[in-house]
Amino acid sequence: MIVQLPIVCTDRMKPLQRVCLEQSDAVWFANFDDRPSRLFDGLEHIRASIFTIQKGKAKYSGVYSTNYNRWYSELRPVLFELLALTEIRDLLMDGAIPKIGQMTAKSVRQCITSFVPLGRYLTRNSKYAVYFHNAPQYWIRSMDFTPYFWNERDGEQISSHVKSLHLITPLDTSVTVATLNSSIFYWWFIALSNCRDLVMREIENFPIGLEQMSEVMKKKLTVLSKKLMGDLKRHANRKQTYYKTTGKVIYDEFYPKYSKSIIDEIDRILAQHFGFTDEELDFIINYDIKYRMGLDNLQGEEE
Repeated sequence: MIVQLPIVCTDRMKPLQRVCLEQSDAVWFANFDDRPSRLFDGLEHIRASIFTIQKGKAKYSGVYSTNYNRWYSELRPVLFELLALTEIRDLLMDGAIPKIGQMTAKSVRQCITSFVPLGRYLTRNSKYAVYFHNAPQYWIRSMDFTPYFWNERDGEQISSHVKSLHLITPLDTSVTVATLNSSIFYWWFIALSNCRDLVMREIENFPIGLEQMSEVMKKKLTVLSKKLMGDLKRHANRKQTYYKTTGKVIYDEFYPKYSKSIIDEIDRILAQHFGFTDEELDFIINYDIKYRMGLDNLQGEEE
Protein backbone atom coordinates (compact mmCIF):
# COMPACT_ATOMS: atom_id res chain seq x y z
CA MET A 1 0.00 0.00 0.00
CA ILE A 2 1.06 3.58 -0.65
CA VAL A 3 0.22 5.80 2.32
CA GLN A 4 1.38 9.05 3.87
CA LEU A 5 4.64 9.09 5.83
CA PRO A 6 3.10 9.48 9.33
CA ILE A 7 2.37 5.73 9.36
CA VAL A 8 5.98 5.19 10.47
CA CYS A 9 6.60 8.20 12.68
CA THR A 10 3.68 9.69 14.61
CA ASP A 11 2.05 8.70 17.89
CA ARG A 12 -1.45 8.88 16.43
CA MET A 13 -0.50 6.00 14.12
CA LYS A 14 0.41 3.62 16.96
CA PRO A 15 -2.72 1.44 16.50
CA LEU A 16 -1.99 1.00 12.79
CA GLN A 17 1.69 0.35 13.48
CA ARG A 18 0.71 -2.43 15.89
CA VAL A 19 -1.54 -4.03 13.28
CA CYS A 20 1.24 -3.95 10.69
CA LEU A 21 3.83 -5.36 13.07
CA GLU A 22 1.76 -7.91 14.97
CA GLN A 23 -0.32 -9.30 12.10
CA SER A 24 2.57 -10.08 9.76
CA ASP A 25 5.56 -12.33 9.43
CA ALA A 26 7.49 -9.76 7.43
CA VAL A 27 6.89 -6.09 6.63
CA TRP A 28 8.88 -3.70 4.46
CA PHE A 29 8.67 0.12 4.65
CA ALA A 30 10.10 2.36 1.90
CA ASN A 31 10.05 6.06 2.86
CA PHE A 32 10.14 9.06 0.53
CA ASP A 33 10.41 12.83 0.86
CA ASP A 34 8.53 15.11 -1.52
CA ARG A 35 11.52 17.40 -2.13
CA PRO A 36 13.46 17.97 -4.28
CA SER A 37 11.41 15.44 -6.32
CA ARG A 38 8.23 13.57 -5.40
CA LEU A 39 6.79 10.17 -6.19
CA PHE A 40 3.76 11.48 -8.09
CA ASP A 41 4.22 14.40 -10.44
CA GLY A 42 1.16 16.58 -10.91
CA LEU A 43 -0.17 15.97 -7.40
CA GLU A 44 0.29 18.04 -4.27
CA HIS A 45 3.38 17.45 -2.19
CA ILE A 46 2.94 14.20 -0.28
CA ARG A 47 5.65 12.54 1.79
CA ALA A 48 4.95 8.86 1.37
CA SER A 49 5.66 5.39 2.68
CA ILE A 50 5.17 2.31 0.54
CA PHE A 51 4.71 -0.74 2.74
CA THR A 52 4.43 -4.41 1.89
CA ILE A 53 3.21 -7.02 4.35
CA GLN A 54 3.57 -10.78 4.10
CA LYS A 55 1.81 -13.30 6.33
CA GLY A 56 2.02 -17.04 6.13
CA LYS A 57 4.81 -18.84 4.32
CA ALA A 58 7.20 -15.91 4.33
CA LYS A 59 10.64 -16.42 2.83
CA TYR A 60 11.91 -13.69 5.16
CA SER A 61 10.76 -12.58 8.59
CA GLY A 62 11.29 -9.28 10.37
CA VAL A 63 10.75 -5.57 9.95
CA TYR A 64 12.66 -3.84 7.17
CA SER A 65 13.05 -0.15 6.38
CA THR A 66 14.77 2.22 3.99
CA ASN A 67 16.30 5.58 4.81
CA TYR A 68 14.27 8.73 4.24
CA ASN A 69 14.84 8.88 0.49
CA ARG A 70 15.44 12.16 -1.29
CA TRP A 71 16.30 12.33 -4.95
CA TYR A 72 16.49 14.59 -8.00
CA SER A 73 14.16 13.99 -10.93
CA GLU A 74 16.82 12.43 -13.15
CA LEU A 75 16.98 9.43 -10.79
CA ARG A 76 13.28 8.60 -11.14
CA PRO A 77 13.81 5.72 -13.68
CA VAL A 78 16.09 3.86 -11.26
CA LEU A 79 14.73 5.06 -7.91
CA PHE A 80 13.31 1.72 -6.77
CA GLU A 81 16.37 -0.17 -7.99
CA LEU A 82 18.55 1.98 -5.70
CA LEU A 83 16.52 1.34 -2.55
CA ALA A 84 18.37 -0.34 0.32
CA LEU A 85 16.57 -1.93 3.28
CA THR A 86 17.80 -3.04 6.68
CA GLU A 87 16.18 -5.26 9.32
CA ILE A 88 15.24 -2.96 12.22
CA ARG A 89 12.97 -4.93 14.56
CA ASP A 90 15.36 -4.36 17.50
CA LEU A 91 15.35 -0.59 16.84
CA LEU A 92 11.58 -0.03 16.99
CA MET A 93 10.36 2.72 19.32
CA ASP A 94 6.93 3.52 20.67
CA GLY A 95 5.28 5.44 17.84
CA ALA A 96 8.23 5.19 15.45
CA ILE A 97 9.42 2.68 12.89
CA PRO A 98 12.88 4.17 12.26
CA LYS A 99 13.79 5.26 8.75
CA ILE A 100 17.09 3.39 8.83
CA GLY A 101 18.12 1.58 5.67
CA GLN A 102 21.88 1.13 6.00
CA MET A 103 24.01 -1.08 8.22
CA THR A 104 26.17 1.91 9.20
CA ALA A 105 23.08 3.83 10.29
CA LYS A 106 21.93 0.78 12.25
CA SER A 107 25.29 0.51 14.02
CA VAL A 108 25.15 4.24 14.89
CA ARG A 109 21.74 3.69 16.47
CA GLN A 110 23.02 0.70 18.42
CA CYS A 111 26.06 2.70 19.62
CA ILE A 112 23.96 5.38 21.31
CA THR A 113 21.31 3.08 22.82
CA SER A 114 22.92 2.80 26.25
CA PHE A 115 23.20 6.54 26.89
CA VAL A 116 20.76 8.39 29.17
CA PRO A 117 18.08 10.32 27.23
CA LEU A 118 17.97 14.11 27.31
CA GLY A 119 14.53 14.14 28.93
CA ARG A 120 16.07 12.95 32.22
CA TYR A 121 18.03 16.21 32.51
CA LEU A 122 15.27 18.69 31.69
CA THR A 123 13.68 20.81 34.39
CA ARG A 124 11.08 23.55 34.64
CA ASN A 125 12.77 25.42 37.47
CA SER A 126 15.90 26.87 35.90
CA LYS A 127 16.99 30.13 34.33
CA TYR A 128 19.27 28.27 31.89
CA ALA A 129 17.36 27.96 28.62
CA VAL A 130 17.88 26.31 25.24
CA TYR A 131 15.78 27.69 22.38
CA PHE A 132 14.93 25.67 19.29
CA HIS A 133 12.88 26.15 16.15
CA ASN A 134 10.08 23.58 15.95
CA ALA A 135 9.89 23.45 12.14
CA PRO A 136 13.32 22.43 10.81
CA GLN A 137 14.05 21.95 7.14
CA TYR A 138 17.58 20.76 6.45
CA TRP A 139 19.03 22.02 9.73
CA ILE A 140 18.12 21.94 13.39
CA ARG A 141 18.37 25.45 14.84
CA SER A 142 19.11 25.51 18.55
CA MET A 143 20.34 28.64 20.31
CA ASP A 144 21.26 30.08 23.69
CA PHE A 145 19.55 33.35 22.77
CA THR A 146 16.06 34.31 21.58
CA PRO A 147 16.09 35.10 17.85
CA TYR A 148 14.78 38.55 16.95
CA PHE A 149 11.09 38.59 16.02
CA TRP A 150 8.73 41.58 15.81
CA ASN A 151 5.26 42.10 14.37
CA GLU A 152 3.11 45.18 13.98
CA ARG A 153 0.30 43.85 16.16
CA ASP A 154 2.22 42.56 19.19
CA GLY A 155 5.65 44.18 19.04
CA GLU A 156 8.87 42.34 19.86
CA GLN A 157 8.38 38.85 21.25
CA ILE A 158 9.47 35.23 20.87
CA SER A 159 8.23 33.68 17.63
CA SER A 160 5.51 31.08 18.07
CA HIS A 161 7.82 28.65 16.23
CA VAL A 162 10.55 28.98 18.86
CA LYS A 163 10.26 26.72 21.91
CA SER A 164 12.46 26.39 24.98
CA LEU A 165 14.05 23.75 27.20
CA HIS A 166 15.59 24.27 30.62
CA LEU A 167 18.54 22.51 32.22
CA ILE A 168 20.02 22.76 35.68
CA THR A 169 23.56 23.93 34.92
CA PRO A 170 24.99 26.40 32.38
CA LEU A 171 27.54 23.79 31.26
CA ASP A 172 24.88 21.20 30.41
CA THR A 173 22.85 23.94 28.71
CA SER A 174 25.74 24.79 26.38
CA VAL A 175 26.37 21.09 25.66
CA THR A 176 22.69 20.63 24.78
CA VAL A 177 22.73 23.64 22.44
CA ALA A 178 25.74 22.19 20.64
CA THR A 179 24.24 18.70 20.48
CA LEU A 180 20.87 19.78 19.08
CA ASN A 181 22.69 21.60 16.25
CA SER A 182 24.80 18.54 15.45
CA SER A 183 24.41 16.30 12.43
CA ILE A 184 23.94 13.29 14.71
CA PHE A 185 20.83 14.92 16.17
CA TYR A 186 19.63 15.92 12.67
CA TRP A 187 19.98 12.28 11.61
CA TRP A 188 18.06 11.17 14.73
CA PHE A 189 15.30 13.68 13.92
CA ILE A 190 14.97 12.46 10.32
CA ALA A 191 15.03 8.78 11.33
CA LEU A 192 12.25 9.06 13.90
CA SER A 193 10.06 12.09 13.18
CA ASN A 194 7.67 13.23 10.46
CA CYS A 195 10.67 15.20 9.11
CA ARG A 196 8.80 18.50 9.37
CA ASP A 197 8.06 19.12 13.06
CA LEU A 198 10.58 18.92 15.89
CA VAL A 199 8.56 17.80 18.90
CA MET A 200 9.50 16.90 22.47
CA ARG A 201 9.36 13.16 21.76
CA GLU A 202 12.49 13.32 19.62
CA ILE A 203 14.25 15.74 21.98
CA GLU A 204 13.46 13.92 25.22
CA ASN A 205 14.37 10.49 23.83
CA PHE A 206 17.71 11.52 22.31
CA PRO A 207 20.36 9.53 24.24
CA ILE A 208 22.73 12.39 25.07
CA GLY A 209 24.28 10.85 28.20
CA LEU A 210 25.26 14.08 29.95
CA GLU A 211 26.32 12.30 33.14
CA GLN A 212 28.37 9.86 31.07
CA MET A 213 30.20 12.67 29.27
CA SER A 214 33.61 13.77 30.53
CA GLU A 215 34.11 17.31 31.78
CA VAL A 216 36.80 17.79 29.13
CA MET A 217 34.30 16.96 26.36
CA LYS A 218 31.67 19.20 27.92
CA LYS A 219 34.08 22.14 28.01
CA LYS A 220 35.09 21.55 24.39
CA LEU A 221 31.44 21.48 23.34
CA THR A 222 30.78 24.68 25.31
CA VAL A 223 33.54 26.46 23.39
CA LEU A 224 32.14 25.19 20.10
CA SER A 225 28.60 26.16 21.11
CA LYS A 226 29.66 29.78 21.71
CA LYS A 227 31.62 29.75 18.44
CA LEU A 228 28.58 28.46 16.57
CA MET A 229 26.24 31.06 18.11
CA GLY A 230 28.59 33.83 17.02
CA ASP A 231 28.81 32.40 13.50
CA LEU A 232 25.03 32.08 13.18
CA LYS A 233 24.63 35.73 14.20
CA ARG A 234 27.36 36.80 11.80
CA HIS A 235 25.58 35.19 8.83
CA ALA A 236 22.05 36.15 9.91
CA ASN A 237 19.90 38.37 7.71
CA ARG A 238 17.08 40.54 9.05
CA LYS A 239 14.04 40.20 6.80
CA GLN A 240 10.60 41.68 6.50
CA THR A 241 7.25 40.30 5.39
CA TYR A 242 3.55 40.95 5.90
CA TYR A 243 0.67 38.86 7.24
CA LYS A 244 -2.99 39.85 7.33
CA THR A 245 -3.39 38.80 10.96
CA THR A 246 -0.35 40.57 12.42
CA GLY A 247 0.64 43.19 9.86
CA LYS A 248 4.30 43.83 9.13
CA VAL A 249 6.70 41.18 10.48
CA ILE A 250 10.46 41.61 10.93
CA TYR A 251 12.59 38.60 11.84
CA ASP A 252 16.11 37.23 11.71
CA GLU A 253 16.81 34.50 9.18
CA PHE A 254 19.70 32.12 9.83
CA TYR A 255 21.94 30.11 7.48
CA PRO A 256 23.40 27.13 9.38
CA LYS A 257 24.94 25.67 6.21
CA TYR A 258 27.60 28.38 6.41
CA SER A 259 28.55 27.07 9.86
CA LYS A 260 28.92 23.43 8.76
CA SER A 261 32.64 23.31 9.65
CA ILE A 262 31.84 24.20 13.28
CA ILE A 263 28.99 21.68 13.35
CA ASP A 264 31.44 19.05 12.08
CA GLU A 265 33.74 19.83 15.02
CA ILE A 266 30.80 19.28 17.37
CA ASP A 267 30.08 15.92 15.74
CA ARG A 268 33.70 14.84 16.14
CA ILE A 269 33.53 15.46 19.89
CA LEU A 270 30.19 13.65 20.13
CA ALA A 271 31.63 10.76 18.11
CA GLN A 272 34.31 10.31 20.80
CA HIS A 273 31.62 10.43 23.48
CA PHE A 274 29.49 7.77 21.76
CA GLY A 275 32.44 5.64 20.65
CA PHE A 276 31.82 5.86 16.90
CA THR A 277 34.16 4.29 14.41
CA ASP A 278 35.67 6.44 11.65
CA GLU A 279 33.10 4.98 9.26
CA GLU A 280 30.21 5.90 11.56
CA LEU A 281 31.51 9.45 12.05
CA ASP A 282 31.93 9.85 8.29
CA PHE A 283 28.34 8.68 7.79
CA ILE A 284 27.04 11.27 10.26
CA ILE A 285 29.09 14.21 8.99
CA ASN A 286 28.07 13.51 5.39
CA TYR A 287 24.48 12.48 6.08
CA ASP A 288 22.17 14.03 3.46
CA ILE A 289 24.94 16.47 2.63
CA LYS A 290 24.01 16.82 -1.04
CA TYR A 291 20.57 18.10 -0.11
CA ARG A 292 21.53 20.02 3.02
CA MET A 293 24.25 21.97 1.21
CA GLY A 294 22.78 21.88 -2.32
CA LEU A 295 21.05 24.35 -4.62
CA ASP A 296 17.64 23.51 -3.19
CA ASN A 297 18.82 24.82 0.18
CA LEU A 298 20.00 28.29 -0.79
CA GLN A 299 17.42 30.01 1.37
CA GLY A 300 17.99 30.64 5.03
CA GLU A 301 15.78 29.29 7.77
CA GLU A 302 13.59 31.86 9.45
CA GLU A 303 12.91 32.14 13.14
